[in-house]
Amino acid sequence: MVPALLAVITLAADKTAALPAAWHGTWAGTMVVTGPTDKRTEVPVVLLIEPVKGSNAVTWKTTYDGSPKVVKDYKLVPAEGERGRFVVDEGNGIELAARLVDGVMYSTFEVGGAVLTARYELRDKAIRMEITSAKPAKAKTGGGQVQDHPVDVVQAAELKKQ
Repeated sequence: MVPALLAVITLAADKTAALPAAWHGTWAGTMVVTGPTDKRTEVPVVLLIEPVKGSNAVTWKTTYDGSPKVVKDYKLVPAEGERGRFVVDEGNGIELAARLVDGVMYSTFEVGGAVLTARYELRDKAIRMEITSAKPAKAKTGGGQVQDHPVDVVQAAELKKQ
């Protein structure tokens, strides 16, 4: 009976996995922000990903060294019992779903009527970071069945490990 119970516990534990260690480190680069009128702004950015002692969570701290300097100090926590699924814990009661598929972390959420999609891809010893922002179009299409969300702002950076 005990070996069967141990097998069940092991299988359950295997479904929740930490972020792979290849993501850990300090990553830096320049983010190019392209606004609705195609005006481009460059902002130095640093992404710190490091294990949180005593848990499977990692620090997910992004520093935008623009004017003003902005620091987003979050934790990325594996979702209980769901391999490849995470929660971005902003530390203020806001928790956002994220999913890791084939080396790409995805998250989509809404803030102030804008839908943001964040995509982080680890490839060739770099993290490609893209965040898009879109607001609903004034009119629905397809007989009112489909709501278009034209992309207004694209933020993109290639971050290299420091």
